[in-house]
Amino acid sequence: MKYLLKNQTELIYRISDPSYLHIFLDFDGTLAPITQRPEQAVMPDAARDILKTLVKAKGVRISIVSGRALNRVISLVGIKGISYAGCHGLETRPIGKQVFPTANRSGVRACIGSIRQSLTKALTGIINMASIDIEDKGLVLSLHYRRLKPACLKKLREVFLAVSKPYVLSGQMRVLNNKKVFELRPLVGRDKGSYCLDALKGYRKKALPIYIGDDKTDESAFKALKRAGITVFVKGERKTSSAEFYLHSTNEVIDFLRLIARARS
Repeated sequence: MKYLLKNQTELIYRISDPSYLHIFLDFDGTLAPITQRPEQAVMPDAARDILKTLVKAKGVRISIVSGRALNRVISLVGIKGISYAGCHGLETRPIGKQVFPTANRSGVRACIGSIRQSLTKALTGIINMASIDIEDKGLVLSLHYRRLKPACLKKLREVFLAVSKPYVLSGQMRVLNNKKVFELRPLVGRDKGSYCLDALKGYRKKALPIYIGDDKTDESAFKALKRAGITVFVKGERKTSSAEFYLHSTNEVIDFLRLIARARS
């Protein structure tokens, strides 16, 4: 990976030329700093201001692509003119609320609710429940453990996998281990990469996609867009990525978005 802000001349040339830019942005760790609890996340005013500028720029489209539930990420950003994708692309809202058809099949939400109840029961008395967050997003279940003592992680993983195992073996769910979170998702052919490719349909040859993210879930988008656009990994705990460039922090993401605004003006 190359450090993005040391390649500004190259980037300005690439950003200024195409008819359209489609900027895809993760939320946590990209637009907003990572927090100890998911509900504490706040997007800085500087990020909000530059997004409001970019959404008005000619030939620029913006999508927020988050692992959070759709309604939650919309409330956290709340800017008109932006397309939103929640649950890693399973839920989208450019026009009304849309759910990826296979994920909307009967029983998925009930299954997630049942797993949440079983997991809560299995962990109570074994793990300090104040050190974790079990988040039912409707189509995805997330177990956040950022506040958990490292010595307790092995037991937490064992319980999570034991509760998940029947649903994984039956082909209903798959398990992902992301940044300080275990997740269960429906076993469907949908991820952030496929969401981006769908969003580009109809004008892909005229558009330069730019994807910025910081987690394992963003790797599918980096791989899908690597030859077609600019892919940027916001470095944290992980040392490697399929992205072409890297940035160090959410502040540098804001700097890059400002660079895009200047180039398009």
